[in-house]
Amino acid sequence: MIDNFFRHLRHLQKADALIGRIWLNVLAYQLGLFLFAGLIAIFGLGMTNVAGFYALQTSLGSVWAAVVVAIADFALAAIVILAARRRKPGAEIVLADDARKIAIDAVQADARDLKATLDAFGQDIRDTKDLIAGFVQNPLDAAVQNLLIPAATSIIKGLHSKKDQA
Repeated sequence: MIDNFFRHLRHLQKADALIGRIWLNVLAYQLGLFLFAGLIAIFGLGMTNVAGFYALQTSLGSVWAAVVVAIADFALAAIVILAARRRKPGAEIVLADDARKIAIDAVQADARDLKATLDAFGQDIRDTKDLIAGFVQNPLDAAVQNLLIPAATSIIKGLHSKKDQA
């Protein structure tokens, strides 16, 4: 029973570790794409700064080219962010969740069995304590109840069975 309990705890630990690794991979992928999008946005901001500079320096010309490049950088950064946000765990997360649920159910069942066994053991200890306490307080009464009465009952049953055989 205890071996099953610990086996199921190991299964639960493995399922939780698998779920953690899956989510960590998803988050690492998203973080990489977010960092890339941030880098692109920085370039877009740089181009916007250059465009503003050129806008002040000359009235039109190379300014609009820089503005178009900056807008394209921001649009690319937005696309990368959307791709990162759409990344979800694959089908393996469903299997890992199922394994975790099965392990939790098994651990709970083992814990209930272990509790019932421990409760029964505790009751046996309390009964033995009460028996010893009764014997210490009233040794004759305890001897009559626990020794003499069962012995007399057994003798009477034996006599009845001999009468029935004869």
